[in-house]
Amino acid sequence: MDMQAVMPHAHARPAPPPFVEARSLPGDPVLDAAARCIERKGFDNTSLEEVASESGVSRTTLYRRYGNRESLFKALLIARAEPFREWSRCIYLGPGSVAERIETVLLHAILEMQRVGWLDRTLHAGMSAAAIRLFKASHAHGAETALAPLLSSVMDEQAASDARVTVAELIDWTADQMIVLASAAPWDEETLRGRLRYFVMPVLVPRRRPAPDDSRLAGIEARLDALLARGDKDKP
Repeated sequence: MDMQAVMPHAHARPAPPPFVEARSLPGDPVLDAAARCIERKGFDNTSLEEVASESGVSRTTLYRRYGNRESLFKALLIARAEPFREWSRCIYLGPGSVAERIETVLLHAILEMQRVGWLDRTLHAGMSAAAIRLFKASHAHGAETALAPLLSSVMDEQAASDARVTVAELIDWTADQMIVLASAAPWDEETLRGRLRYFVMPVLVPRRRPAPDDSRLAGIEARLDALLARGDKDKP
C-alpha cells in the first residue's frame, strides 16, 4: 500500500484547537495553580507543596483529592488537552482511510506539543521517567475511545499471532514515537508528515501482504532444482 496514495486529502483537514496553556480552567484553581507552577519551574521541579501554596488549598485537601504529584499533573494534562482530544475523536471517527485519520491526529499532536512552552522545554531538556509516565498515561486515556478501536480494526494478523502485539502496546509505542519526534527541532508540516509515513504509519497501519501465488512459487522451486541438478552434472 502506498501511504502517499491513501492520504490525498490530509492537507484539507482543518487545524485543531490548541492545547490550553495560559487560559484558566473555570472552577478549578488547583489545576490553574499547578499550570502556573510548572510554567515557572518545570514539571520535575514542581512539588505538591508549591501547588498548595499557589492555589491557597491546604496540603491535606490536595493529597485527599489527588493522592500524589503525578495524579495531579495527569489531571492537569488531561484537562488542558481536552479541546484537542475532542477534535481528535472527531477525526478518528470521521471520513477518510484509517491511515489518513491516524496520521492527521499524530501530525497535529506533535506540532502542538512543540508549541506548549513548558512541555517543549521539558522535551528538549530530556524528559524524566516521571514525565514520560505522565505523558503516556495522558495519551492512553485519550486513546481508549477512538484510537484503540481503529488500531484494532487494522492490526496485522501476524503481529497479533506471531509477535503477540496488543493494541495497548501499540498505543504505548505510539506515545514513544511522539516523544522522540516532538523532541527534535521544530518541524514543518510536510517534513513531519514524511517522517510519520516512513517510520510510524507502516507499523500502525500495516501494508496488506498479497496472498502467496502457489503456482509461481512452484515454478521458482522447479527452476532452482534444475539449476542445482545442472551444477551436480558439471562437477568433475
